[in-house]
Amino acid sequence: MPVSNALRIFSDGLAELYAPPGGLADQGFPARVVRVAATLVPADSCSYNHFEGSRLLAWHVEPGGIGVFPGSEQLFRQHLPEHPVLASHMVTGDGRALRISDFLSDRQFRSLGLYHDFYRASEVNYQLAISVPAPHGGVIGVALNRCRRDFCAADRDLLDLLRVHIGQAATLLSLPSVPVPPDSANSVLLTPRQARVLQLVASGQSDRAIARALGISTRTVQAHLQHAYRTLDVTCRTEALARLQAR
Repeated sequence: MPVSNALRIFSDGLAELYAPPGGLADQGFPARVVRVAATLVPADSCSYNHFEGSRLLAWHVEPGGIGVFPGSEQLFRQHLPEHPVLASHMVTGDGRALRISDFLSDRQFRSLGLYHDFYRASEVNYQLAISVPAPHGGVIGVALNRCRRDFCAADRDLLDLLRVHIGQAATLLSLPSVPVPPDSANSVLLTPRQARVLQLVASGQSDRAIARALGISTRTVQAHLQHAYRTLDVTCRTEALARLQAR
């Protein structure tokens, strides 16, 4: 794929990942993550899993129906401790992209109950997975699956780039909303981006951290703040937060 196309796909994916929730087409953060990951790294299927220890708290997979058969969820939970990538992520705390084939040969993988009872029925012979800490506890895992060929080093690099943003977006979208009242003089509302910047300011993040979380420059963060100050008729972030709190 040409570099320009890859950058465009990555940029579009980040815009979707960080977008505020809402709208009829929005199926939630797990669905967004799966869609963006599978667009960036072609795969037969992609899954989003929220683990807490050995417990599976949430599970979303696309295309729908993959891995869904009588008793599939129970079997997956039962064999979860056998998963070599998940075990590595849990032990080391390093959630970077890893393949099942980094740990096991094809024969070893196919000898697992995890493969025999679950992945074989789902036609998953190769997998590349990442993990990030979940905002309120546990771990978010994202797995890309293929039937016929394994993932390459370039696939690993792309998923690692996306991994950083999945963690940041999960944290960002879990923050409590900051009330955004109309200005008393002209009833002008803050834009969604201005409100999001103030939300991050309220959480104690620096301009540089906000820029990194939103994928924009520090100068753009400062410009959003200046526009918000004028809208709220204040001169600094402390006054802006106090004004919002008062209203």
